[in-house]
Amino acid sequence: MYIAKKRINGYTHYYLRQSFDDGGVLKSRHLFYLGRDPRDYLVYPDDGKAFYFHEDIYDGLSEMGVAPDNDELERVFFPFLDPETQRVIEAFSHQGMIRKDREDLQEKVNRAEKADFHMFDKRRMHYLRFVEMDQSRIGKAPKKIYRDLLDKSRDEIEHYFMEKENILEPREKKVYPYVIFNVAAHFKSIISRKFPQVLDQEELDDCFLEEVCRLNADETFWADVGCTDWLNDYLVRYVCWFFDSEFGQSRYLEDMIWEWMARRQRYRPPTPRKQMRDEEAVSIMGMSNESVSAMTIKQLTRQYRYMAQKYHPDKGGDHESFIKLNRAFEQLLRRLKPGNKQDRYTPRRS
Repeated sequence: MYIAKKRINGYTHYYLRQSFDDGGVLKSRHLFYLGRDPRDYLVYPDDGKAFYFHEDIYDGLSEMGVAPDNDELERVFFPFLDPETQRVIEAFSHQGMIRKDREDLQEKVNRAEKADFHMFDKRRMHYLRFVEMDQSRIGKAPKKIYRDLLDKSRDEIEHYFMEKENILEPREKKVYPYVIFNVAAHFKSIISRKFPQVLDQEELDDCFLEEVCRLNADETFWADVGCTDWLNDYLVRYVCWFFDSEFGQSRYLEDMIWEWMARRQRYRPPTPRKQMRDEEAVSIMGMSNESVSAMTIKQLTRQYRYMAQKYHPDKGGDHESFIKLNRAFEQLLRRLKPGNKQDRYTPRRS
């Protein structure tokens, strides 16, 4: 069982649903309408920490031919419990994993190793787990990280991701759709997987919409939910995030640190990098102080693309020079003030 939610006339409505196997196809069905607040069906006797479920839930489940399971209901309603009650339950559940729990977990891990998961689900889970923009090595990720997707209908999987995506920070709301829809695959340059903000934004938008439409028409993905002639409700949030947000500062250095940590399985804080001087950055970008002082963000980005063709390893350059170019671009980009008439380079005061 799981709790699904849907926006109707500006209000969020909640439903108790269940995934079930229908001839080898996982489908979902409504069990009980919970109204606009599932907490209405939680009863706390004498204002204590203990609670029980309203009898209407038991009656509703019985009418659907579903035997009520208090443990499963507790798991499903846990996010809506009183915080103090949550604390007590967590303390009790963390006292130790019994043998059956360990066996059940290992069984799911074994099944995940043999199961096939849709690539879109894998990209979402991979980003939420590792926070990597470059997913070129996604095939090497252990399949056990996808075990939570087992035995779930498409509807339940989508609600699962809706909850998990709450951890995303505002600066990730554009990066995340860019990554999970694999927009970078439309561009040949390695820059697309590290610096999407320097790509042609109109072309990037078109590629993103192409991938959204492709997934929207994928019958194997939607399964029991089914395809429609309009954009599926579960994809609307990604389109809104993508077009209502901006790419933040590049995650290139953060990705390098995560990769370093993964290889050694032990984290040591990286040595602080000495900041590049503006004069050095200007020189690496192939400009003069006079020319950069009159540049806009768009013009600086155009110059970066031009220099990238020279320094990129695939174009005859070397790796170290290309890294310095990226640092120089980021250094000068921070000195620009976007948004108004002051969209110009501002030199650092000594």
